[in-house]
Amino acid sequence: MHGALGFGFPMLSTPILTLVYDLKTAILLTLLPSLVIIIVSLLNCSDVKKWLLEFRLIIGTTTAGSFLGSCVLVWADPDILKIVLACTILIVLFSSKIKLFSTFLNKYPIFFALIMGGLAGVVGGATNAIAPILMIYLLEVTKSAKQVIVVSNICFLLGKLMQATVLSSQYSMGEVLNPEVLLVFTIAIIGLFVGIKLQSKIDEKSYHVLIKNILVLFMIALVYQGSGDFFI
Repeated sequence: MHGALGFGFPMLSTPILTLVYDLKTAILLTLLPSLVIIIVSLLNCSDVKKWLLEFRLIIGTTTAGSFLGSCVLVWADPDILKIVLACTILIVLFSSKIKLFSTFLNKYPIFFALIMGGLAGVVGGATNAIAPILMIYLLEVTKSAKQVIVVSNICFLLGKLMQATVLSSQYSMGEVLNPEVLLVFTIAIIGLFVGIKLQSKIDEKSYHVLIKNILVLFMIALVYQGSGDFFI
């Protein structure tokens, strides 16, 4: 999915891994694979510097928010974070309401970027669920799938670096490079290159429809899994 659409690996892999592990461990297992996948995705893109400069406000606020969210990840109750992870995806259910809200905020581009970037960063740093909030912003202000892919992956990369910085004080290198991480890494890289081959076959209209439908699937899985763990 990440190869084809430009996002999806941390977002999809995290709730799957939380079926077996707690949220912090799931995020740790996806940290190294996420960094490599995002870097490869960006290397497959052009005009990275151009979009970095044009969207520097949302990129900067998302990065700052990711650092704060990563600090929350270290200290917060994992069950509460899992509910936050699930509830974050509920925004997709109210996409029409959010569309009206985001259209209104789009009249105030600086405020819009600060609010959505900060919120996406904090939630992403704490739960890996940066994509839904960030996609709402990017689908409102960008003109093409190419822009969405480049800008989102820049935000993902810097957010992951913030996560790595904070988590480095809590975990050793051996825990980050354990056999389970290497297995996830290998499978993810294979999937990434398969997805990249499919990317050119997706047109702009289909791209936006696929993103929205996939986010709905994320929401259903996360609400079910997150709320189940909380009440049990």
